[in-house]
Formats: sequence, structure tokens, C-alpha cells
Amino acid sequence: MLTINEGYLKSPSKFKENFKSLIRDFKSRIKESFSITFEEEEIGDLILSALRCNDFEVIKQEGKRKYVNKENLWCWVTNKLLPNTYFLCLSDEDVLRLLIFSIEITYRMFTGETRATVTAKGFREKRRTFEEIVIDQFVGKFGEIVVKKFIEGNFPEVRLELDWDISRDIEKHKNDIVNANKLVSIKTSPALAGVWAEADENYDYGIMVKCSVPQPLLLQFFIEVCGFSRLIEFVEAGIPSVDGVFKNYIEEMRKRISSYKCGEIRTYLKGFLCGYFKTSKDLLVKEGDKLQYLGSVREKRYLIKINELRWKKEDWKEFLEDIGLGPIRR
Repeated sequence: MLTINEGYLKSPSKFKENFKSLIRDFKSRIKESFSITFEEEEIGDLILSALRCNDFEVIKQEGKRKYVNKENLWCWVTNKLLPNTYFLCLSDEDVLRLLIFSIEITYRMFTGETRATVTAKGFREKRRTFEEIVIDQFVGKFGEIVVKKFIEGNFPEVRLELDWDISRDIEKHKNDIVNANKLVSIKTSPALAGVWAEADENYDYGIMVKCSVPQPLLLQFFIEVCGFSRLIEFVEAGIPSVDGVFKNYIEEMRKRISSYKCGEIRTYLKGFLCGYFKTSKDLLVKEGDKLQYLGSVREKRYLIKINELRWKKEDWKEFLEDIGLGPIRR
């Protein structure tokens, strides 16, 4: 039996180092059983998240000793993680739409065409670069696409309308599902080991999505649509062949992208739909309050542990009917 303690749960690096064999075993089992590939870092963080909130009772206790219940953990993987994980190719229509949206809204932020500023998003005090804002916009909205794929895939009679409008007005309570009659907040987090779902104050519902997006994302797009190869060709033509130093740099770059065929899109983004919750006053947490595995809350908002989210198909039916997108045929 694999003994677990709070020290491992608090530290992702310690957990992944000491539970390396478990992580590799589960990665292999998922690959063999479902032909689905996770990176060790990804599946390690997702398992840690399940252990931290004891989803599916993946931690058992005997006296003072706690250990990982591998059977329950595999049950969590097959019943919750995999059915709610979406793999989206860079060439997916909605992903391409998201890329263009993220670049355009960032451009307008820098030119002052929207009231959002380069320091308004997130909780940074420093000014962000153009690329940082593009990635923040992309990740922040990626979860909306995952929700749309899930809902429309499981309920063919339902259509979710996402908001692609870029406005000068910053709406305090903007509905992430445009055609819903209640306010829905969809949050996306790249922190796969996180255990808290959130929604801004005054929303009716919160939906939580975790995502794994390759870094650097823009460069990956650039490489796979042939843009990087063309840049190398342009630079090579402009640098004298006698310049050995830069000739070597260019050759090294060619080697790094040599496995990519021009126009062959093979990078996938991953999104794990954790579930949803209905907001209530007892879920409001004040700024400065401290939560386990999160630290200090940065502003007043609704927060709930992800193992308490509703995620089963019958739960989603209730959600859709309550926000005016039902009734669902049973």
C-alpha cells in the first residue's frame, strides 16, 4: 500500500518524485486501455488534485495511517476524468476562432480600442507583454469551448452560444453562455493540481475547466502552419553564407522542427471539465481568507471544492433546463 501524508499533498514536486511509479503506471494503463496519452506532469497533477480533495474516496485511513486506494483512483480515472476530458487539435474550428479572438482583443487592448487594459486581466501589478495577454485570453476562454463541446456532444438538441464580441464596455457580469437566461461563469485554470472551483460574485452558476496548453502556444501554431520554416528561409537569404555563427543557429532551428511536416497539425490541447455548481451565499469567500492548497483569496468570490461539483449527465440535464436551454428529451 502507498502511504500518503500532508507533506506530499502540499508539494506537487515531492508528490511526483515519491509517487513516480504510480504516475507512470496510470499513464501506461490509460494509454493501453483507452489509447489516450497524458504527459507524466499532467497525469501527476490531476491525480494529486483527486487525492487532495479525496474525490471518489481515493484516500483510505486506517488509524492514523493514510494510504492511496489504487482501485478507487482507477475508478475516478475511468468514470470521471477520461469521460470529461477533451482533446482539441490546433486546427479545430473553435480553437482557430479562439486564436484569432485572443490576438484581436489583445491588439485592441494595446491600442486603447477596448476599456480593458494590459494590467486589468488577472491579478498582476506589472504590465504584461503582448504574448502574455494573448495566452491569458486564450486560456481564459478555452474552457468555454470545452463546455460547448461537452454539452452539444451529449445533448444534440442543445446549442450553446458563446460570446465572441469585443466591446469598449467592460460588463461587470457578462454571461459566458449568451443564450442562457441565468448568469453563468465559466472559469479555466492551467493549475491541474488545484482543488477549488470559483465564480465571480452575483453569478447564478459556476463551471470549472482545467486545461493543458502547450508552451509557447503561439510558436507552436507558427511552426505547424509553416510560418517558422518560411521565417528561416527569409533570414537565411538575408545573412551572408560566410557568417558561420548564424548559419549554425539556423541549422539547429531546422533540426528542432524537422519532425514537423509543413501544414500537418498534430498538437493537441487538453481540457478537463470538472463540473458545475449553483452559487449561494454560504459559498462566498472574502478577500484575504485562506483556503487549503490555495492560500489567500484575492477578491470576494464563490469558491467550492471540485469534488463537490455536479458532473454527471443527469446533473447537466438539470443545469440546462434551469438556464432555459431545456427541456432535454429523456
